[in-house]
Amino acid sequence: MKKNSSGIVVIFMISINIIGAPAPYIPSYDDRYEEDICQAAGNKDCFVDPADGINYANYHYLGAHAAEKYPRFFPEYSLQTQTIPGILYAGARGLMLSTYNWSLGWSTITREGISVVCSHPMKESTVFRKNGKPLYQTLHYEMNRIFNFLKSHPKAVITIFLDDFAAINKITRDLKEIVMKNSYDPILKPSDWLAAQQKGEWPTLGWMRKNNKRLVLFTQTHNNHTDWTWPVKHYFWENVYGTIDEDLICVEEKYSVLEDDKKNRKLVSFGCFGSTAFVTPGARNPLRCLDYDTAKRLTSGCQKKGFGKGKLFNCYWADQVIEGLDVLRKEGKKTVCDYINELNAASL
Repeated sequence: MKKNSSGIVVIFMISINIIGAPAPYIPSYDDRYEEDICQAAGNKDCFVDPADGINYANYHYLGAHAAEKYPRFFPEYSLQTQTIPGILYAGARGLMLSTYNWSLGWSTITREGISVVCSHPMKESTVFRKNGKPLYQTLHYEMNRIFNFLKSHPKAVITIFLDDFAAINKITRDLKEIVMKNSYDPILKPSDWLAAQQKGEWPTLGWMRKNNKRLVLFTQTHNNHTDWTWPVKHYFWENVYGTIDEDLICVEEKYSVLEDDKKNRKLVSFGCFGSTAFVTPGARNPLRCLDYDTAKRLTSGCQKKGFGKGKLFNCYWADQVIEGLDVLRKEGKKTVCDYINELNAASL
């Protein structure tokens, strides 16, 4: 599919409406939406949607670490090569997103969702501009795109980890606005499934699809439930992300070790990427983490060592997801997606 073919984009958008999916909500400032969807739809989808009978606690999927860090907003420090729709169309079902409080001192063309940003203007060297005015990467901007993906992909079940530097009341304010603007609510809230809080038991993917509760939002800093979000530490075992050293990667994250309330942890988050400071030589090479043999060796090795109480990962996080998968496929190699698809097929 050609990136700049507006005719193909129109046909694609019409086809979504033909099959009865809710109409996409596109904010007035998101004038690159159709261009990005066209690029995204050209990606090879590596993921096979698992069967309805699989429980969320046994659901395996690929996640994009620092999903918001793509070149438009992070020209020097991008950790993903395409936008979030591109990542989702390529087969990822997990997204890690950083959030920061909006500053009242910033001016922008944006009029919606001005309480939380994903790329912090004071920390980035460049700010994307539209018509000469700054366009900040808000949570509103990215979540609308995620909602639209869910509308057009009725079997997709997505998990988001919010690295929430933003105040939780600002995050929940934006989420309410996003739901209202879309007239669409796919979020699995803590009140929707009390068994997870009470016994660590989760619904099946079929229940989530039937009830359109296909987006699960976890906070990494805020340690309590909200109307919209779940605290990561209560539900996930997490490994030491910043290494691919097999003697270290199976170790539980320090804050995860210190958390007192672990009784409902039935989910496993497994990160495979190097440190930001490049402490470990070659650790940021996405090919190593996205390679079938490497992913299988690392995760099964950690399972044998007892990480996550001996449970295999639910989400496998990596950098440069699209680039890494494309290169491995061109080299005729199997990828972590092949491994994930095998695990889901065997879960029934």
